[in-house]
Amino acid sequence: MTVVIAAINGKGGAGKTTALMNIAGEYALRGKSVAMIDMDARNNLTTWWTDCHAKDAEAEGIEVYSHKTTKGLERWMEENARAYDHVLIDTPGEDTSIVDPVIAWADLVISPIQPSKREVLGAIDSFENVVRVNGALGRHCRHGVLRTRITVPVRHTELYRKIRPIVEDKVGTYLFRTEVFERNVYKDIHNGIGTLQMQELTEAITKARRETQALVEEVDELLTGKALKGRAE
Repeated sequence: MTVVIAAINGKGGAGKTTALMNIAGEYALRGKSVAMIDMDARNNLTTWWTDCHAKDAEAEGIEVYSHKTTKGLERWMEENARAYDHVLIDTPGEDTSIVDPVIAWADLVISPIQPSKREVLGAIDSFENVVRVNGALGRHCRHGVLRTRITVPVRHTELYRKIRPIVEDKVGTYLFRTEVFERNVYKDIHNGIGTLQMQELTEAITKARRETQALVEEVDELLTGKALKGRAE
């Protein structure tokens, strides 16, 4: 059965593309077939994949497609999704009419955030959209908030400390225990050198790999219902 994961936050620059690239690489390493759908007008995912081809650094088990419209996505999903174990959808960093149809296909929506009020509010909006679409369609898509580009100084800020009580206690959605730290290797991956999992295991790569493995384990827990607070019903 195909699992569909979408990265949605109406505020741009939250780290959606990077998170999906790392998740895709981990699933591919485990022998899963992964399709990645680029719906963002900035084309970051498509550009990465084109550069990977140019550098002969394509990841086995991953394919990337570009569909900028709802009709294009729906046609592709109906005709092709069943051929893959996982479909990962990268959405625009702005509020658009694309969001609802993406949620309608998704089993899990991940809302990456940096510790900023703007992005926290964007994640809350995404959660509320999931709840609304679930109610309208009778679906059980789950939702989780992922903290990204974390640094040690950021961890000492007031907003960082407020994220958990806001996200879990007040809003009622799931906050990933795994955090994605600010790492140069994540920036390097965007230059078309393949996935994180294809890189030589230096100390920096090893840390990033452990981080990604922990994230994917949490994703799987959400999808199987073990992390029940991630259900947006």
